Amino acid sequence: MDDVTISLVKALEAMGAGFDISGDVIMVDGGLFHPRGDIAAAEHEDNLALLAGVAANLPRNSRITFESRIGDPYPFLNALMALGVSVSSQAHGRESPWLIRGPSRHGGTHITGGMPPAYVCSLPLACLLRMRHCDIVISPPDHSRAMMTIAEDALTGFGVGVSTGLGSVRVSGSEPLRPSTVRMNNDSELAAYPLVAGALCGRTTVSGDMADEPVVSVMRALNADISVTRTKTTVKESELRGADIDLSRCPRAFPAMAVLATAAGGGTVLHSARIPGNDIITPTVKMLRRMGCLVRATEDGAVIPHCDLRGADLGYLEDPLVAMAAVVAACRAEGHCIISNPEVCEYEYPGFLRHMSLLGLEMDDR
Repeated sequence: MDDVTISLVKALEAMGAGFDISGDVIMVDGGLFHPRGDIAAAEHEDNLALLAGVAANLPRNSRITFESRIGDPYPFLNALMALGVSVSSQAHGRESPWLIRGPSRHGGTHITGGMPPAYVCSLPLACLLRMRHCDIVISPPDHSRAMMTIAEDALTGFGVGVSTGLGSVRVSGSEPLRPSTVRMNNDSELAAYPLVAGALCGRTTVSGDMADEPVVSVMRALNADISVTRTKTTVKESELRGADIDLSRCPRAFPAMAVLATAAGGGTVLHSARIPGNDIITPTVKMLRRMGCLVRATEDGAVIPHCDLRGADLGYLEDPLVAMAAVVAACRAEGHCIISNPEVCEYEYPGFLRHMSLLGLEMDDR
């Protein structure tokens, strides 16, 4: 229950939903929403996307406010309008607050996959109560594939027919929605990235009990100095040793572990790191080679020798996980690293660049 989630709960309560929060279980009482006053997305793009997706189903105005001046939500709002959803504001739709009113009337829309994934993944929400199918076309590059898979699984549990393909999503004509139980992953694979930075350059502590998380086992296999309690996990810089590592339980940590392996003596083999529909191995190998590591890709991972990384111009990095790993690698590299689009890291891990700055990484715009 971070600040973003708490803000989302309050906004959905303003739309008429009920919440009963007990420990790590949240009971949600939905039904016919009756928006009451302004619905605040605050400065959170994810919340704006989700709230607008919900509002697109309601046959009455929902007034949604958005405080951030960063980012560009208008392609998303245009995609809603292409579905026949009414979106308006005093500045002809260009400024918050927006009045959004459904339901969607048209059978399809289009959005660029370069948008933050939450915007792309919320479009199926706008089609929940349609009686006919809706097709969503996503133009490349598509950063939403990993999140869309999670959204598809969750929506299917509620009785929504969702099928995803390369660059497309189809939402089938709605049957009556049914209650469901959804188990949310705390995504410890993403915690691997700041933890690896600590193992390479000093010390990092993250909150939460990660004793049974696979990323902890992987880092221990590389001899990282890592300690775990019920409330926090701390890793310190130490002398790393190469190993044969199975990443089948945490494949999204592959780019981070590949960077960590460059500091491990004796060489490391990473395997079982394939993610269906998302090749993170090839761009990770390419990134490390540009930084001077003679890494070799394998069918499901990589062979990584010990090496001293050097700064490089890494250009535009399409995959957020690879971009995050590049930022972590820059902590250890000799010289400067240049990444043309560091903001892509935020698509997978909101707040990542701020966290890396807190760890002491110096970043500037040029």
